[in-house]
Amino acid sequence: MPLRDDEKRLTDLTVGDAKRAVVYGAALALAVWLFFLLVGKVLVALLLGVVAAAYLLPVQEWLERRLRARAGSALITIALIVVPLAAIVGYSWYELSAYAKFVQQKHDEIIEAISRAVSAYVPVSRQGTRAGLEAAFAEAVTRSAEAIQVLHARAALLLASLAVFFFTLYYALTQRLRIASHVKLRVPGDFLPLYEKLSENVGGALRGALQAVFIDQAIKGVVIFALNVAFGVPLALVLALTTFLVGFLPVLGEWTIYLPVALYLLAFRHQPGAAAAYLLIGVAVTLASTLYVRPRLAARGARRFNFYWMLVALVAGVYAFGVPGVVLGPAILGFVKAVADTLTGNVRYETSLLKEEKDQLAGRAQETDTGEESLAREEALDRA
Repeated sequence: MPLRDDEKRLTDLTVGDAKRAVVYGAALALAVWLFFLLVGKVLVALLLGVVAAAYLLPVQEWLERRLRARAGSALITIALIVVPLAAIVGYSWYELSAYAKFVQQKHDEIIEAISRAVSAYVPVSRQGTRAGLEAAFAEAVTRSAEAIQVLHARAALLLASLAVFFFTLYYALTQRLRIASHVKLRVPGDFLPLYEKLSENVGGALRGALQAVFIDQAIKGVVIFALNVAFGVPLALVLALTTFLVGFLPVLGEWTIYLPVALYLLAFRHQPGAAAAYLLIGVAVTLASTLYVRPRLAARGARRFNFYWMLVALVAGVYAFGVPGVVLGPAILGFVKAVADTLTGNVRYETSLLKEEKDQLAGRAQETDTGEESLAREEALDRA
């Protein structure tokens, strides 16, 4: 019975086979490098589109059964994301633009009020406080202008990422069966365990991470809204919506909300207790979110990683990759676990090191018990 190509021994390979292997290996490495060079900057948007499609698939299938149109149901499903998001961003942008214009017009009055408030609670001169605030205000204006310039410079990348996200979402919703068949047809059956482990671990990690981020941001938005209502802060809803949006960006974060609000309560409301409470609650919410709530929710959503590993994936991912690390960190964790589970295979207690150690401990305990029993018998004979 002749051997298949993948069953040949290395000694049976010819020089031509070796040349083809080298050429194909180099071509594969070049293809992978070129592909990541092509989609590297929009890779996160592509992954988000795939994960969002997995979340929205039940909605799209429900609409497809009633409308009997896959493309139309996919467009309606995507609109369920686009319309609310556009409304939230537009409303927040409108309100914050009016607020920023007001701050620019009342520049001198704001600095005077803050300097009076700070000098009342901190033993510094008002003149020195005013000079420091003016410098800080000028720096803030400069940073804002730089941020706008950076945003303008990255507008093309942002538009490209949005286009890739929505087209990936639409393509995955409408061509999901063809994509699955295409991948399964080209992956050899020998790699089925790795394929299954990748689907379970990478998919689970991404679903858990994104679910945790959305729930965590919603919780923080509700907390900020409740604090704004309790302390009578203007633009309560806008600040809550902004908290929900900016919390996705590690560089910004919700500290850009509770820090200015605390300063507002101190300088214009003359309520140091309320300002301190608002600031402390904001800091506590941020720390609890980063170190407990988000990793705990991600671990529960993934169902394949415990709290510790999801904490490492989220924190290290953001530190290593910035904003994309929210997705790339859990995805890398899932990939590593899939490879490790595939290589180790099915875990069996009968052949594991754990069983061997327990058997040794049990043998030592039995020898100790036997020695103690012998000693007890000898002492009993001596007393007799």
